Amino acid sequence: MIPKACLDTGVITLFYANPLPPLVAQLRSDILAGKVVAYVVSPVLVEAFSQLCKLEGGLEFAEKAIIEFLNTYPVKLVSLNQSLIIKAGQLKCKHRNMLSLVDCIAIGYALNKQLPFHTTEKDIEKVMPKLKIIKYTF
Repeated sequence: MIPKACLDTGVITLFYANPLPPLVAQLRSDILAGKVVAYVVSPVLVEAFSQLCKLEGGLEFAEKAIIEFLNTYPVKLVSLNQSLIIKAGQLKCKHRNMLSLVDCIAIGYALNKQLPFHTTEKDIEKVMPKLKIIKYTF
């Protein structure tokens, strides 16, 4: 069975880091080769855009990066549905001051589908002990 992954904003922004962290390079390669099936909730891409536009190149760079990401990597883009809305809402209510809304949506999806959550969040395991977390540093 092919491993699955739910990608968070930080991991996607690291796809465009220079230098590219080795673990992120491996993840990119595995997704491209079909060795990992990656899921991304659509609000994560909005947040990734907002982070990428802070880098050199600004809005133009962010737009090109997101378009390139969607056209290059065979990710499964996930839309909101009723169960995800409820799960993300529950998480946001419970962790109002610790997790962003986008984090709650991505984590909610990972929990609903029992997927490993690939993230750069530093202390997430303290907040979400039942979530399988793959952590990346930059």
